[in-house]
Amino acid sequence: MIALLFILGVLLVAVSARLLAHAIAVPTLDLRRHLGAIRDYGFQRDPALGPQPSSRGHLIDAMTAFAERVGRFAITNLTVLHPLRRGELAAAGFYDTAPEAVHGYRTLTAVFLATFVFLSAVLAAGVSLISILMVAAAAAAGWQLPAVVIRSRGKARLYEIDKELPELIDLLIATIEAGMGFGGSLVLIANRLQGPLGDEVRLTIRQQNLGISTTAALEDMLERCESPSMRSFVRTVTRGEAMGLSIAPILRELTTDMRRRRRQAAQEKMHKAPVKILFPLMFLVMPALGIVLFYPVVYAVSKGLGHG
Repeated sequence: MIALLFILGVLLVAVSARLLAHAIAVPTLDLRRHLGAIRDYGFQRDPALGPQPSSRGHLIDAMTAFAERVGRFAITNLTVLHPLRRGELAAAGFYDTAPEAVHGYRTLTAVFLATFVFLSAVLAAGVSLISILMVAAAAAAGWQLPAVVIRSRGKARLYEIDKELPELIDLLIATIEAGMGFGGSLVLIANRLQGPLGDEVRLTIRQQNLGISTTAALEDMLERCESPSMRSFVRTVTRGEAMGLSIAPILRELTTDMRRRRRQAAQEKMHKAPVKILFPLMFLVMPALGIVLFYPVVYAVSKGLGHG
């Protein structure tokens, strides 16, 4: 009997120790998980929580800070130079990049290229009208090229998102009709999505994990990806959730409309193709074809007249 009581006491002590360790460890693990979610979302991490950034990271941070100062100065004093909007940067996938930093980088690139071309022209042939025109062209190119690259990347990224959005809606319809809620369906599908749309959906889920409502997270995704298809999707979901309706039938009609609009856009591009190909056909293909066809005749005639 004493031995049984002893064993029971040992078991109770072990269970108490286990519960105490669980009570101490769980809040710490939850805190670390929450901080990891915040770090993934894009906020800076406390240096005491992990290793310090490398020297390369410090150099990049210093360059970015300097570019931001230059960008603010250019925005304040050079009002002719218009900065890129934050929406254009978000569409290109640059979530953490400030518009002031991009404006500063564009200004520095223009100044660097103009200085390089000016020094090269002075060392080669001295100052002339051609060298001044080359400096102006280099400055314009250094200013415009980063913006062109960012805007083209944003357009390509939005095109990929619009292209993949009907497939996302099909998966949402299947999971919602199976009995899941919209939030759970989005979490289930997020890890299976690739490309820009998958990145946007996972960022939206991180926002929800941080306590942001589904409607606010979807509105933020619409601000990052401002396109007609994404606007229709977000407004349909938010209105359906607000009114308490079953959104599966509405999403089915939406994806049908998206595919119809994509087909119409493809047909429109197909009808524009002959007009767009007219310029290279008239000024590039036809002259080359004329040279190939008529040069032997002209050469033979000129040679015959020369001998005659």
